[in-house]
Amino acid sequence: MSEMFSIGTSALISTQRLLATVGQNIANASTEGYSRQSVSLTQRDPQYAGVGFVGKGVEVSTITRNASDFLVSNVRYSASSQSRAASYADLAGQVDNLLSDGTFSPAMQKFFSSLQDVNNDPASVPARAVLLNSADSLTDRFQDLHTRFSALSSNVNERLTANVDKLNSLASALSGLNRDIVGAFGASQGQPPNDLLDQRDQLLRQMSELVNVNVTPEQDGSVNVYIGNGQLLVAGARTVKLAVTPNALDGSRKEVSIVTSSSTSQISAALSGGEMAGALQFRDQVLEPARNAIGRLAVVLAETFNAQHQAGVDLTGTRGANVFTYTQPVASGKATNAGTLAVAIDPANLANLSTSDYNLTFDGSVYTLERLDNATTQTLTGPGPFSVEGLVITPSATTAAGDMFQIQPTKYAARYLDVALSDAQRIAVASPVKSTATLANLGSAKISAPAVLDANNAALQTPVQLVFNSAATYQVNGVGASIAYTSGANIDINGWRVQITDSPRTGDTFQVAANTNGKGDNTNGLRLLDLRSTDFMDGGTATYQDAFSRILGQTGSLTQQAEISRDSLKVQLDSSEAAREQVAGVNLDEEAADLIKYQQLYAAAAQVIAAADASFQMLIAALRG
Repeated sequence: MSEMFSIGTSALISTQRLLATVGQNIANASTEGYSRQSVSLTQRDPQYAGVGFVGKGVEVSTITRNASDFLVSNVRYSASSQSRAASYADLAGQVDNLLSDGTFSPAMQKFFSSLQDVNNDPASVPARAVLLNSADSLTDRFQDLHTRFSALSSNVNERLTANVDKLNSLASALSGLNRDIVGAFGASQGQPPNDLLDQRDQLLRQMSELVNVNVTPEQDGSVNVYIGNGQLLVAGARTVKLAVTPNALDGSRKEVSIVTSSSTSQISAALSGGEMAGALQFRDQVLEPARNAIGRLAVVLAETFNAQHQAGVDLTGTRGANVFTYTQPVASGKATNAGTLAVAIDPANLANLSTSDYNLTFDGSVYTLERLDNATTQTLTGPGPFSVEGLVITPSATTAAGDMFQIQPTKYAARYLDVALSDAQRIAVASPVKSTATLANLGSAKISAPAVLDANNAALQTPVQLVFNSAATYQVNGVGASIAYTSGANIDINGWRVQITDSPRTGDTFQVAANTNGKGDNTNGLRLLDLRSTDFMDGGTATYQDAFSRILGQTGSLTQQAEISRDSLKVQLDSSEAAREQVAGVNLDEEAADLIKYQQLYAAAAQVIAAADASFQMLIAALRG
């Protein structure tokens, strides 16, 4: 009789566990990260009773969660990749919007249209004033772009700080869960603490959205977490702190570092997933190249326009001054450097000026210049100065082995681009020299307007006569050696250049002299206008507008690629989560069916106990007789 009571009671208790587990599953059907739990039953060891073994009922062996480590790991990886792409696409879209807002190109066009108006009426002071206003508007657009790029850079720094703080908090919580899980395994003699394990998986999922994590299990039930190239973040109940630190060569650029009591190790370049990697990749691949490209455009515009403007004279007859000012390249070094570095733009090689930043290191014998946008290097020998990629680099004599510098040629150029002129009369659209043909000339030859090659030549405005002593030769000032004449050939003297074309006759004379009272002359103004269509940039393949269009196109292409990647990785993440849900998710229909089945089991177990009790009562009554 006692066997019946024991068997019925075991069935009743086991069924209660089944019902309770179903209730737990139903209650947490909408809980994020919850894994469906299942009760495993096993029969009790039977007892030999002479005629055979008699069963002793059932018991609960364990309660497990329906989780697949592979599927959970796959969700973490997908979440990390999608978060990186989403962060990158969001930030890249902001740069794309800045460049395509429709204000920069019109400002450039307005500037040259105003210059055309001055050429149409060189003596008009109001037209010149409009040109200066247009120049101010153009420099305002450069400055505004730089300001907004700087705001985005600060945003990246703030994101990194917030993400590092959040990751540290999650790592601390994970170490606490590791401690609790190890204790729970020990207290339960190896039974899994399912709810704690779910919480840990959810923490790891949240960490993976910030940075790609590699998780390795330990025998005691804890896990270790690594990021980057194997940098330890969590080891059981111990954590390693992350921090946001200034870049050693550029304090405005924040980096992710691992900080211990004895060292700080920068790991930004090693991060490959999550929001932090997306923000860092955006900064390196979109933000800094775009800011440097706008800065390069500012440099080339200022240098070329200033050079041509200096080749002219203004309404007062004074030689042209700089129209634009900008800041020279920035060179910064490690605090431990023994030497210093001076860097300047090389006006003679503007076409070779890149949009990259550089690192320069000295090993005591040679300098190594690394281009940061593509990691290419070149060796510079000797003490310098070095002319390379549109720059003149001059190390100090005190530079010692181990010194390292960062060179930012154009990063801040747009920020400080400004208009140097304030007096409209000082706009130099006239040429300092003019050419004339003697009225008595008998041939059909004509002389071009002089092009100024060297505005600083001391003899630039010294009168020069080109006298033809035959139809095939001429002399300078009518004396000296005869020079063979070729129609259209360049004639370079005293820093200017002219061409004589067609057929001269003996005695024909042409003169180049100072352009006195040239208020109506627009020779230099036309050459200033020609700058708009001259290929100064990208190795001599792009105009100002072409260069800006390329910046816009490259940024737009990167943004579009990032958005495509974000959307495709979102589909991949949804697929990974669906695969996990098929195994670990709660199916309410299935739980409802189990609930009915277990209710029937519970009722049947109760009937076994009731039958045992009735039999026992009948036996007692029979004995009492």
